[in-house]
Amino acid sequence: MKNETNEAQESLTLEIGSVMKLVDELELAADGDNVIYDTRTLLKVYLYMLIKGITGFKTMVKKLNHQPELLASMGLATCPHRTTLSKRFKVLPEGLREQIRTLHNGFVAEGLNITEVMSVDSSLMQAKGYVWHKKQRDKGELPKCGNIDQDAHWGKSGCGEWVYGYRVHCLVSHPAEAALPCDVEVASANIKDAAVFEQHLCPSIPTETKVIFGDSGYDKEACYTACDQNNISLITPIKAKKHSPPQRHERAQLYNDPEVRQAFALRKTTVEPFQGQLKSLFNLDQLPVKGLANVRPLVILATLAYLLLAKLNLLLGRDLLKLHDTLMAIR
Repeated sequence: MKNETNEAQESLTLEIGSVMKLVDELELAADGDNVIYDTRTLLKVYLYMLIKGITGFKTMVKKLNHQPELLASMGLATCPHRTTLSKRFKVLPEGLREQIRTLHNGFVAEGLNITEVMSVDSSLMQAKGYVWHKKQRDKGELPKCGNIDQDAHWGKSGCGEWVYGYRVHCLVSHPAEAALPCDVEVASANIKDAAVFEQHLCPSIPTETKVIFGDSGYDKEACYTACDQNNISLITPIKAKKHSPPQRHERAQLYNDPEVRQAFALRKTTVEPFQGQLKSLFNLDQLPVKGLANVRPLVILATLAYLLLAKLNLLLGRDLLKLHDTLMAIR
């Protein structure tokens, strides 16, 4: 029985090690001279926490201090203080977004046609703690109950449900069998989809992209203009009135083309399932942390982990998007 247990632990360690090896392959920017713990090492710590469902830095520090072999496996000679882990976590996002785009390009290099057509969308995530009712929030009156995420806001889902929290905005490959994220951004729930798309996602669209599908939230002239400048057709559910400009009539005619409508309907098999699976894999329906400074790196880190699991599946010859089984094996 003891040997069987040791074999199971060894298998688990090898599985975790396989993910950490993928982190070693990432081309991260060089750290400054005054950095004690390099970004790659801390990224392994954060990924371990995410995979194992550890949400507190204090808990992780305690685990590292009690498991020297785990500390060594991450390349750490000493255990970072929890405040160090917290501070470095907050500055991860931009570097991680670049890694997400690089990993996405890696799948293209493997022969997957995942850049010509993309889908864009957003999804709500409930803030940690109690809700801050709109009337009180507008007045700046904090509820007496406390435990309020003050950076969160109210947003309305596609099915008409109001949620107090944040939105994850994502750009995802369109083929259902390879619906992989190319870029993500996080904002409070009241920020409009079009604003995030124009300011944060548009600059990272692959040069090979020809078409982007988006819902009515992206039916804004600024979004169309940003795509037109990159020779991309942004297709949304658009209606043109009698006195609408000719260009809007052309966009409406394109959207109503039967073949385009058929392709547009495939969004339900790409970007929407990605959002659901991301939240399900890493328990993000209700966020475990407060404040945009913590929520943003957590969600972007989860997206990076999503791609690392997909890459691991590719290397193992498994179905690319069978991520739940792979994650459970690692856990």
